[in-house]
Amino acid sequence: MTTGKALLASLLACVLAASPVAAQDITDHADFTRILQDVVQAPRVDYAALQDRRADLAAYLDQLAGTDLAALESAPDQVQLAFWINAYNACMLDRVSANYPIRKNAGLVGSIRNAFADRPDNSVWQIRDVFTGAFCDVAGATRSLDEIEHEIIRPTWGEPRIHFAVNCAALSCPPLAAEAYVPERLDDQLDRAVRGLVENPEHFLIDRSGAGSLTLNRVLDWYGGDFGGTDGLLDFFARYVSEEDAEYLRNPGLDVRFFEYDWTLNDLDP
Repeated sequence: MTTGKALLASLLACVLAASPVAAQDITDHADFTRILQDVVQAPRVDYAALQDRRADLAAYLDQLAGTDLAALESAPDQVQLAFWINAYNACMLDRVSANYPIRKNAGLVGSIRNAFADRPDNSVWQIRDVFTGAFCDVAGATRSLDEIEHEIIRPTWGEPRIHFAVNCAALSCPPLAAEAYVPERLDDQLDRAVRGLVENPEHFLIDRSGAGSLTLNRVLDWYGGDFGGTDGLLDFFARYVSEEDAEYLRNPGLDVRFFEYDWTLNDLDP
């Protein structure tokens, strides 16, 4: 029997195949998948290997840069969202690669901020204006990582699962997928990203001892509002755990905690 999701994916594939915008003007991200398959060894990234693929990454970024914004905005939502998630991840990889190996290099003010925040010497925070600086050409404009995430992805789609998909190159960040996000499988890919986090006790830990608690990745504290606050987080994760765990998450007054965040670069060779 065809499931609802399978039917939706099939219908979407038909729409994409029939859409000249999706087929002709927007990359299918296959080149990015080939790069990711070579450099991602989840949960880490082989940045030394990425150095050897910089020309390939630059060619893929050229595809993103040459994408017509009007054509993108008229494409189906799944096409747009997959595009911008991949753009964020590719731009971050490019940012790290251009500064690799990362050392203290954030300037005087940045160095003071990093020392105060106890950020590691090989953190992306050592790259000056890493999130706020416009450096990556995407869809006809030079953009920052913050613009892509906070001005485009989050307000446009209100999709909380993107927090498991965009990768900020830190050990504590939900892992970078070893494939590009694609519109015809986007829903399943995002679900798989959530389940990958739920199955890792370093990101998601139910403790039934004593009064009991749930400890989550700190990202879910920073962006808890995207889930509807603490109650929204519990409802969200109840869909991704066993029935027994889901019932436990519904306990009134469950203590929700967050792990300390490790900004160390998610390098295969630290």
